Amino acid sequence: MLLEKFVMVKFLQDTVVDPADTEWFGFLKTGQAKEMETLQESVLYKEDRLGLAAMDKAGKLVFLASEGDHLQFTREWFNANLLPLLR
Repeated sequence: MLLEKFVMVKFLQDTVVDPADTEWFGFLKTGQAKEMETLQESVLYKEDRLGLAAMDKAGKLVFLASEGDHLQFTREWFNANLLPLLR
């Protein structure tokens, strides 16, 4: 809760993190290994175990997506999307 912003970046063609939705705190639904649930659908969020629901309600969660593989973003993408959040 002390964070001003919690920024999560999902790389849309990620070959390192599988499934890529976990980069936004997505989870596999219980009891299987195919269907995902979003952070907001998860018990972790609904019971606010980490304070993410409270941070979301306060506008502190930022979900960004970038084309490309893991951590492969351009300087232009960084400057346009991340740099403003650091100021």
